[in-house]
Amino acid sequence: MAATIYYDNVSSRSATLTDGTGASSFSSSDSLTNEERATDGDITQTIGSYALNDALQFNLGSAIELDFAAIYFTTATSNDVKVRRGSSSGTYHSVSNTLADAVVGWNIKTLSSGTYQYRTFVATQGTLDGVSEIFMGNALTLPIAPTANIITAHKFGTEEVKAHGANRYYISKHDNYKILTLSLDHMTTANKTSMLTFSNTVTDREPFIYSEDGTTGPYHWVRLVRPLTFRMVAPNIYSCQVVMRELTS
Repeated sequence: MAATIYYDNVSSRSATLTDGTGASSFSSSDSLTNEERATDGDITQTIGSYALNDALQFNLGSAIELDFAAIYFTTATSNDVKVRRGSSSGTYHSVSNTLADAVVGWNIKTLSSGTYQYRTFVATQGTLDGVSEIFMGNALTLPIAPTANIITAHKFGTEEVKAHGANRYYISKHDNYKILTLSLDHMTTANKTSMLTFSNTVTDREPFIYSEDGTTGPYHWVRLVRPLTFRMVAPNIYSCQVVMRELTS
């Protein structure tokens, strides 16, 4: 498959979260701890007490069609995650999708078609240790194979930021980070529109996944460094550059 961007174009990261239990139907309860970590953007902090038949439900606010769910695991597990869907909080649709044998890192699960307001992630075989981030959306397959340039940068020093109340915050600059630059040539006007829709959705605030092959990765957890730049190279034909910074947490 072609290089693919997995991003949250349905506001799943700002959805209402409810924890509970739900093998065959969903019932809210205080089954999980720190369930807000599923959408905080930090892939190092995990949800606690995710035991057999425990569930985390996303209320998307309205019926929305999705084609993927992305789950980050800090530890591998052979216990399945079943993604259930429904038009009401307590009732599941008969069709579900199962993520089996999750690996450390991002796991992408293709979802069945259909418009539903609720998506629920159920532990169907045992405890789910290491779930740190979940989001959903519709994937953007890049229109052409990009020319990729990945640079590992390293900065020295610590930056001090002074705030009101004499507070001081310190930013370490001793860590490595990666800058990924993609060059896309000979895009159509429709391709440009799709890329702009993506860019306008995430801006430089929302993280997303860039997959080099769309299936196995490697999956890069990134943010845009700057707005997309386009150049018309022929009538209704454009080139584009995408610059991303890899996130470490």
